[in-house]
Amino acid sequence: MLAVPFVAQSARANTVPTRPTLSIVDVTIIDGTGAPPRPAMTVRIAGERIVAIENTSRAKAHQGKVIDGHGRYLVPGFFDSNSHLTVYGQPSRRDTSSKYGDRNEELALEVAQRSLKAGVTTLVDSYGVLPPSIVVRDKINRRELVGSRLLLAGNILGWGGTFSLSFSLTKPSDLSVFEEKWNDLMAQDMGEEIMDMTPDELRVAMNHYLDKGVDVIKYGGTSHFMHPSLIGFSPAQQAVIVEEAHKRGKPVQTHATSPEGLRLAVEAGIDLIQHPELHSRDLPDALIKEIVARHTMCGMRTNFFTGPSWQRHLEHRADAERRIAKLPAAVTGAEKARRLEMLDEQLDIQRRNALRLVAAGCRITPATDSYLGDAPEFRREPKPDEAEPGMGTIRAIEGLVEVGMTPMEAIVAATRNGAAANFLTKDLGTLEPGKIADLVLLDADPLTDIHNIEKVNTVVARGSQVDLKSLPEHPLFSPKP
Repeated sequence: MLAVPFVAQSARANTVPTRPTLSIVDVTIIDGTGAPPRPAMTVRIAGERIVAIENTSRAKAHQGKVIDGHGRYLVPGFFDSNSHLTVYGQPSRRDTSSKYGDRNEELALEVAQRSLKAGVTTLVDSYGVLPPSIVVRDKINRRELVGSRLLLAGNILGWGGTFSLSFSLTKPSDLSVFEEKWNDLMAQDMGEEIMDMTPDELRVAMNHYLDKGVDVIKYGGTSHFMHPSLIGFSPAQQAVIVEEAHKRGKPVQTHATSPEGLRLAVEAGIDLIQHPELHSRDLPDALIKEIVARHTMCGMRTNFFTGPSWQRHLEHRADAERRIAKLPAAVTGAEKARRLEMLDEQLDIQRRNALRLVAAGCRITPATDSYLGDAPEFRREPKPDEAEPGMGTIRAIEGLVEVGMTPMEAIVAATRNGAAANFLTKDLGTLEPGKIADLVLLDADPLTDIHNIEKVNTVVARGSQVDLKSLPEHPLFSPKP
């Protein structure tokens, strides 16, 4: 089916582009909608938008720059709805925070550029240091810097920063001045104190926070950890958080690690559940049904329990079982819990929950929890690639197939669903005339083998071809080739 050229519907789209037209010629399109692929197509871009998708045999003479798409496959740019751009004072990473805490602008840009190089054109920072991330986001938006489009949440509302009871079970009496300052920087006046507010007081606080320029709201439906998993806000408070964010057109996410904590958040009307599989136990059937019925999006960290990471877990578990077999029987609840920790039972729970969520038909998108971690000079062991910016997203998309999706469904999850989770379907997520040209050109067919999403030939971001060889431009934490 031939697409008619796009007729602009907004003042921005009516603006005559000053940059040359870009054409991707004779390519097979996988448009992100789930429709069958379309071979021998030509995609025309003017400014930052797709203006036409035509059969190559009928396309007009090419103008401007031409990219040869013959034998290649064009997909929308990928989304990752859970990344961490900055170092943020993790208790186990004090050395890294101390050394690099004033270089978060550089680090955020490095993450954005590493992600873009992998074809991740939109990246959600769902917990990070807000002020430097805003600087980088805005410079990318103004085209002063090259990187993935950044959407920022800042703090996870209700958490007191990384050196707090809600995040790391750190008592206030144990904090140094350095740690107290990190907590203030992370929390942005939306920490543990807002859990004590009345709904009316919280409404005022929410609007002050939204005024800071965040793109996404994420709140702690529970504490950070799972044992004990403590519910953060009342239903009335959660309703206020969702209402005030939606009034501003901002999507709402939650982190909730217990079934009841998650149920309250789903009933409050959140848009995305971060890592719904990451729970203290197997999810109840009734909760999964409610998630599906409400069409709540599920952001999955499949990068951590599929592929090489899952194989390593199976080897670790077998070794732990051999060691446990030599121990006397556990006689206390704490001893039993330690045995489960030895087995890393949490990964088994995550995988079971993911399989059931996929089988139930939940709307899913990659949300990797990729992070910087320790600076390379402070690491005792290499960081696995499933936790790295960019590659973590690719591993998550591939992992969706391992837990039950078809390759086409995984691509839709990473494109159209990512846009939907972030209220961006008007402009992003599918290849259609009128949409912003965030595109990934692959050298092999991802529908025959999802791992072909690693074979990136070209990335186009906002209508401009990206110089992939130059990224990241100023590496600090990037692994050496």
